[in-house]
Amino acid sequence: MPRRALVIVAACTLLLRVTGLSAQDEMRSIWSGVYTAEQADRGKAVYLEACAGCHGAGLLGNDEVPPMKGPHFMSDWNTQSVADLVARIHDTMPLDNPGSVSTTNATDLVAYLLQSNDIPAGDTELSANAGFQTQIRITMVNPQAQ
Repeated sequence: MPRRALVIVAACTLLLRVTGLSAQDEMRSIWSGVYTAEQADRGKAVYLEACAGCHGAGLLGNDEVPPMKGPHFMSDWNTQSVADLVARIHDTMPLDNPGSVSTTNATDLVAYLLQSNDIPAGDTELSANAGFQTQIRITMVNPQAQ
């Protein structure tokens, strides 16, 4: 019986390692076209309705409110996942009504923020599924350009 348990533990360990490696292989960058232009258009409408009052129509923020585009924004989110950004928007924004932006609208809004930060669009919409979004990393620099 102990030998059988050892074999099961070894098999489970191997399975976890293989699964972990494939999950790492699935990691994508925002630079790989993770949203569509149409989705960004919807996100712009959400931004203008829910965010522009504080962050400004030009996404540049002010002394107390951070910008939503440019090097400061990209630096703040560098190495985090798209899911992190969507969750922050959904859970905490706008400040006077946190949680009022649905996950779908927050996802469209992130597509608009990516577009506003000169991240290229692709052929497939960014999914509102947090598990999928977790696999997309925000990076300041296009890894293909290095």
